[in-house]
Amino acid sequence: MGQLTEQFIRARAKPFIVEVDQQTNNTEQRIETSSIVDRGSLPEYKIIREPLEGNPEFLIMDIRLPKVKSAKTLTLDIGTDRIVLSTRSNIYHLDVWLPIDIDSDECGAQFDKATQVLTITMPVLQDTQ
Repeated sequence: MGQLTEQFIRARAKPFIVEVDQQTNNTEQRIETSSIVDRGSLPEYKIIREPLEGNPEFLIMDIRLPKVKSAKTLTLDIGTDRIVLSTRSNIYHLDVWLPIDIDSDECGAQFDKATQVLTITMPVLQDTQ
C-alpha cells in the first residue's frame, strides 16, 4: 500500500564535556572550543519591591553596567520568574531567578547612558485565588 518515503536518522550530538584519560597523550585529544563560551562577568545589581510593605505591585531592578556605552549591545530576556542579560561583546552576563512571579509582557527597561544603569520595571502577577 503506497510507497516508502526516504527516512533520515539523526546522529547524536557530541557532548560539551569530554572526559580525558590520564594515560592518553594530550596531542591525541581534540577539544572543540566553539562550545566553550566566556559569558562575561556578573554586573552589580539590586532588586527593590514597590511598595516596600505588604504585597508588592512592582519589582524594580537596577543593573550597573559601567563598561557599556549603548543599549544596542544589550540582550535582555524577561520571563515570569527569571531575568537573563548579556552583552554582545561578552563583558557582562546576568542570570537571576526572581523571588516573585512577574507579568513579563508588561515589563519595561531603560538604559541611562549618563549613569550607565539599566532599570527594569516589572509588574507583579497578582494571585487570582
